[in-house]
Amino acid sequence: MKKISIISALFAVLAMFTACSSDTDSNPVFSQPESFVLNTPALAGNTYDLAHYKYVELTCTQPDYGYTAAVTYSVEISFNENMTDSVTLPTSYTTAKMNVDASEIAVAATQLKVDAGVSEDQFPIEAPLYVRLKAVLGNGLGEVHSNIICLQKIHLDFALPAVTLPEKLYVIGGFCGWNWDNAPEMPVVNGATNTFWHLVYMGDGQGIKFNTHTAWDGGEVGFDQATVTDIAGAGVKSDGGNFGADNAGWYIAVVRLTLEGRDIKYDVTFQKPEVYLMGPVAGGWDECKPEALFTVPTTMDGEFVSPAFLEGVAGDPGVRAYIKIEGYDWWKTEFMVFDGNIVYRGNGADQERVSGEAGQKLYLNFSTDKGRIE
Repeated sequence: MKKISIISALFAVLAMFTACSSDTDSNPVFSQPESFVLNTPALAGNTYDLAHYKYVELTCTQPDYGYTAAVTYSVEISFNENMTDSVTLPTSYTTAKMNVDASEIAVAATQLKVDAGVSEDQFPIEAPLYVRLKAVLGNGLGEVHSNIICLQKIHLDFALPAVTLPEKLYVIGGFCGWNWDNAPEMPVVNGATNTFWHLVYMGDGQGIKFNTHTAWDGGEVGFDQATVTDIAGAGVKSDGGNFGADNAGWYIAVVRLTLEGRDIKYDVTFQKPEVYLMGPVAGGWDECKPEALFTVPTTMDGEFVSPAFLEGVAGDPGVRAYIKIEGYDWWKTEFMVFDGNIVYRGNGADQERVSGEAGQKLYLNFSTDKGRIE
């Protein structure tokens, strides 16, 4: 009996230790590390020719969070040993051994040099590159940086993609409710892929901006990012960074884009909101006839209204309408209404003909790009 009692007591003690151990394992205590170790690669003293490397291998010890944790690592690079201008590479990693894409390093490093004022013709560049890691747990906690290592020499060819002029440009403002879903695409002038235009409303606290995408993505261009020419007497000004006007009303915005190095320059001209009929419905083919002018609305949601058609047209030459930009023939900026929508010729071929009867008028709403003949 005594032996049985002793054995029972031993089992009880073991069970107590097991329970304590289990509690400790299931309730780890988080500890915020101050740093962790990024190892210096064995080839750090060699020249890394990034154009000919597939990847750069990095290894580290996992930060000590007090327990084994799932860690995400990101790679930061800089040309300054104190990392003051560091940039984070786009790919992150979940293991302590990382094959870092050399092309990602090259693109980021090139952008750092360009941002510092180095021009493309000054490449290739050979310089030391400083690297560190940032670690973070899956819940966003535990952010910590590693030590900084130095790759003694990288050979860096210019690695940024070529900059080209955008093929599309959009205008947003109060006239379309500051809603990108309603923002009209600006038609390009036929044969001039760098020149766009559209009717816009400015003033009364309502401004406009341009972007090559229909999004608030940081690419918006306002008054302070453009060269502005006001030939309409609009009193164009900055309105909270937007293009605004002292004299509220409708104007034609003509945007010319040019490349200066890697920068796209915006040259914006504001013209009077002169919209014209053309052809037999307007009494002939002379450009900019005063009697062919549309009336201009005084509100953001109003309609431009043509003079009554002087004669009916069935098929060719049809009802024709346009705005005039100096230096371009009228048909390079023409448009017409199809199925209730204003369709701009842009760089397209000659548009289909639309019929009309004597006495009818063309109604155009440039806030919605809708229209009708009646």
